Amino acid sequence: MSWIYRFSMKAKLLLALLPLLFALIWLATSGILSRVETGQQMRTIISLTELAKNAGNVIQELQKERGMSAGYLGSKGQQFSTELSAQYPLSAQAISQFADALKQSQVRDANRDIRHALDQFQQHQQGLEAFRQQVRSQSVSGSESLVWYSTIINDLLNVVGGISQLTDNGDIVNQLAAYYSVLNAKEQTGVERALMSNVFSADRFNDGQFRQLNEVVGKQQAWLAATRAFSTAEVNATLATQLQTPQATHALELRQHAIDRATEGGFGIAPADWFKAQTERITVLKSVEDASANTLLQTAQTLANKAWREVTIFAVISVAALVVALFFALLVASSIHRQLHTSLSTIEGMNGDLTQRLEVPGTDELSLLNRAYNQAIENIQHIVSEIKHGANVLRGASSEIAGGNQDLASRTDEQAASLVETAASMEQIATAVNQTADNANEAKKLTEEMEKQVQEASRVAGEANQSMSAIRASSEQISSIVSSIDEISFQTNLLALNAAVEAARAGEMGKGFAVVASEVRNLSQRCANDAHQIRELVTKNMEQIQQGVTLVQSSDRALQAAKANTGQMLAFISDIARAASEQSLGVSQVHQALNQLEQVTQQNAGLVASAASASQMLDHQSETMATLVDRFVVA
Repeated sequence: MSWIYRFSMKAKLLLALLPLLFALIWLATSGILSRVETGQQMRTIISLTELAKNAGNVIQELQKERGMSAGYLGSKGQQFSTELSAQYPLSAQAISQFADALKQSQVRDANRDIRHALDQFQQHQQGLEAFRQQVRSQSVSGSESLVWYSTIINDLLNVVGGISQLTDNGDIVNQLAAYYSVLNAKEQTGVERALMSNVFSADRFNDGQFRQLNEVVGKQQAWLAATRAFSTAEVNATLATQLQTPQATHALELRQHAIDRATEGGFGIAPADWFKAQTERITVLKSVEDASANTLLQTAQTLANKAWREVTIFAVISVAALVVALFFALLVASSIHRQLHTSLSTIEGMNGDLTQRLEVPGTDELSLLNRAYNQAIENIQHIVSEIKHGANVLRGASSEIAGGNQDLASRTDEQAASLVETAASMEQIATAVNQTADNANEAKKLTEEMEKQVQEASRVAGEANQSMSAIRASSEQISSIVSSIDEISFQTNLLALNAAVEAARAGEMGKGFAVVASEVRNLSQRCANDAHQIRELVTKNMEQIQQGVTLVQSSDRALQAAKANTGQMLAFISDIARAASEQSLGVSQVHQALNQLEQVTQQNAGLVASAASASQMLDHQSETMATLVDRFVVA
């Protein structure tokens, strides 16, 4: 997931917002398209329902034509001839109106079953005129006529039945089912009218006609039950009322009379009377059919209006939601971007100024982050203030140490030069003593000269003793100064360690300060190491100086004794040789001690020079540390 850190905060917010926006747009589009589809579906249902009403009119007229044709064929052309001639124009007019409605309908949006049923109807329609000629010429039977007309009517019924498959709306499906059921009930009633017209024309039931009547009556009852099951309460009330009228019940009485006399025949009922009574019953069902169609159209129109209204409402709400979401998204992104930009600009512009603070505009996470950053900067400010104070103290102390070491080095060099001179003098004394031993005759002169030299040597030894005491005092001061350096280094090391800890807590922002703290800690450790070395050298130097002091004191006592005995040497010249030999031995020892003292002094001078160089380096490092710390502004 490291790739996510390569994007800006604005790009990340946009990346997080895009799926939500796409989901919102998709949901809005889906909802709108669903309601548009529903509206178009209802518009198709309305158009096809209008077409179905026209188809119902065609069915109504063809049913009449079928019944009249059956009566005409059953009576051998004796009846219904005039009625058929009058019915043909009515059927043609209904078919013409249906054709006009078909052109204006949205049958192209219908399913394959509806288009197939319409194609079948148009094929049968093309043979309608030829079939009428066959009926007129009585070249077909009543059963054949019944089948042919029922087929073409069934094509139109299939058109109505296919409409219910165009929607999944429960109310529309139920009302379409009710409309389709009442059409089929009316069709079976029409089949009964044609069948019984043929029966009453023959005044008897031919083979299979009684069975066919029972099937038709059963289908009527079944389709009427389906009509009642799917129709609304208003349509059912209309159906119940209309079926109880005398016009509707008279046809049932004539049917029952025929059933009662089905065996012997001779019904005594004129086919025209039956046709009229059954037509009135069909007319009752036609009124129920029209009521169902009107209810269906009203429901479809209501659903269509509701769907288009919901399209508008859904579109407005979706656009409003999208605008509000974009507004708040841009507002949040802008506030975050602005706050981050301001904080970053402030941090980049600090340039070591620890007195600057980030803006804390509220209580959100970014504000809490800025507050925490400000608190960390305050802590760093306190630490840097203490380090700056310690750096100033260290700079002063290191300057004093450097100056003191320089002075100590100068005095040590002078002391080494004095020791060299003393060694040369002692060498001269040794030569004089040897000459005294060899030249006893000149003892007095040489003794007097030796007395002077002994006095001079005593004075030099006294000065050497004083110089050694001064060296010892200086070494003790060096030890004290080195102890101070060691304590300062220890305190500096503690401060640097605390600064490194605080820098680590500060994280990325404390890296620069961590480097400074590390350098300070390194310097303090180097100072401590150098101070330790100086302490060891000074301690060793003091031990050697103590030995030199002892030797110088011994030499001083010997010289004092030689000075006291110079008068006796004059009296006891005989003892000159022996005394000179002893003196020569003592002088040699003194000379050896002075040589050792000279070596120790030279070593001390080298150590003091090293201490002076180290103190100058410490002073330079303290200056560097102070310069680095001065880059931070804390007040």
